[in-house]
Amino acid sequence: MADAANSTTPPIERASAGAWGLAAALLFVAMVHVVWLSLADTIVRHGELFDSDGYAWLLRAERLLATGDWFDASLPDANAPFGGSLHWTRLFDMLLIALALPMAPLLGWSAALYWSGAVISPLLHLATAAALAWAARPLLGRAGALIAGALTAIQAGIFANAIVGRPDHHMLFALLTVAAFGFAVRALADSERPNRHALAAGAALAVAGWVGPEAQIAAAIFLTVAGLMWIVDGEPAVDRNRCLASGYAAGLAAVLLIEHGPLHYVAVEYDRISIVHLTQAALVAAFWEAVAALGRRRRLPTAAGGRLLLAAAGAAAVFTSVRLLFPRLLVNPARDFDPLVVAVVDMITELKPIGDVAHFLFFVGVAVFALPWVLWRLTREWRTGGRWPWLLLVVLSAAGLAMAMYHVRWALYADLFLVVGVADLVMHLDSALDRRFRPPVRAVVKTAAILALVIGPAAVGAAGVIAVAPPTAAAGAVAGDPRPCRLSPLARFLTTPPWDARPYTILASANFGTELLYRTRHRVVATVHHRNFAGILASLQILGGTDDGEIRARVRERGIDLILLCRFDSHDDYFWKGRGGDVLYRRLAEGQLPDWLGEVALPASLGDRFRLFRVLPPG
Repeated sequence: MADAANSTTPPIERASAGAWGLAAALLFVAMVHVVWLSLADTIVRHGELFDSDGYAWLLRAERLLATGDWFDASLPDANAPFGGSLHWTRLFDMLLIALALPMAPLLGWSAALYWSGAVISPLLHLATAAALAWAARPLLGRAGALIAGALTAIQAGIFANAIVGRPDHHMLFALLTVAAFGFAVRALADSERPNRHALAAGAALAVAGWVGPEAQIAAAIFLTVAGLMWIVDGEPAVDRNRCLASGYAAGLAAVLLIEHGPLHYVAVEYDRISIVHLTQAALVAAFWEAVAALGRRRRLPTAAGGRLLLAAAGAAAVFTSVRLLFPRLLVNPARDFDPLVVAVVDMITELKPIGDVAHFLFFVGVAVFALPWVLWRLTREWRTGGRWPWLLLVVLSAAGLAMAMYHVRWALYADLFLVVGVADLVMHLDSALDRRFRPPVRAVVKTAAILALVIGPAAVGAAGVIAVAPPTAAAGAVAGDPRPCRLSPLARFLTTPPWDARPYTILASANFGTELLYRTRHRVVATVHHRNFAGILASLQILGGTDDGEIRARVRERGIDLILLCRFDSHDDYFWKGRGGDVLYRRLAEGQLPDWLGEVALPASLGDRFRLFRVLPPG
């Protein structure tokens, strides 16, 4: 009997049996990372990190180890001489430190933290792939869910956030969102313990909220779909909603205490977890407790229309209450400053929109096949108990796709959920081709069809992106590294005599800020973080200024000692783009120095990439 059963089981289903299937899926993800590291990495092989955020994360971890002050979010050597701070929270810091801990006795803390940062995102990617293989199992079965987990390795929106050398919390967001999705799928389906799963989904969303407030979008989607379930299905869904909302509120209450402590528990912050977010969650939980109490007294509306009105009234009451308590609720803290600074923030690659078809296909091309498919699956499931998990998947996929069009960073979430639809389509295609073709033609047709399905749009997009991409190499670039202004050699110069005698204050591109802090003992004015808008604005007013009197006054106010320019770095164009030719940056680049600046002679290996100027003493 077992042999007969095996003979009729599709090959993909047989291959997914037991732990070996999960091991194979994770091995594929790991293999893609190894191939990338071997053939395409231009970061770790040079001892670098992907971007300035990576250095900021390592600075935070080093500072926590040095001071032991859990509640200190400051970055004292940024925004010199006034100091700055970061809006990030401690969970990712602790992961970095925990991963570095076993390496520290051999490498020392500095090197251990670097390697922790280098590998943490690929490790979180592996965990996310495993979580997705678990989360999607009620929708796709074991085989389809394993395919979904494996396919995360070849989605640009996911892999770009998971590459080696990119220590950032994006993949931690992904892991926690997928975990919440898995619990929510089981809560929305007719599972044995829906309330327990709903509670766990809420708790997972709360931990994601601890990482950053962008998790509120996922929480809003989960709560909305669960609320629709109650509107349509009525009383059986009340307890699930109550547990989901309670888990979210209780989880936020707990992590808020961990992050801020009792002394700052009610501090109002909009760009990281605070009483603002807990209040919203607590009011939603209170609404569902009230609904449950009305249900016990049999005073709930019996018709869907009545429940819709009650839900709308509750949502309006929650929104109005929070808006009255926290008037700046709808103000984006990342854009609430001088328009000049907004223009600089908008230059950050991950905050740019997907601007053309090629980049759309490259980052979220999986949507071409996946989105129509999951919409079709939803229509098939609509009259059954399986509609609500599929509706959640559709809404998450569509929302991620829409947000990716606005900011490319959201392609991560679009791909995470669209890949579930592609995996389901692969399973159905596999079965259809089994019925239609016989060996050996079947293997050839299957391979071609599945490859076209899972990588076809992205491959077309990649070809288009490469065709129009500007050359990456430039004069002064290091062999194998396309970045013409690698900062690490200059940082080494700034840590040798006479520059190691004391900390200097450096004015440079905001893109260089945190790496200079990480690699030297000097201070900087600008870093690419919205809380340091004052430092960014000061750098614009100085290097983008034209009035020498005002420029000199601001240089004195900031105590600036050195001004650093990159000869090739296109990121520096925000200092002069759209301005006249007499801005300080252009004059320095052309060798027209004011009498209060002198140029520092750099070694030949640095002088063809950088220009360094020293502020001369008065008189």
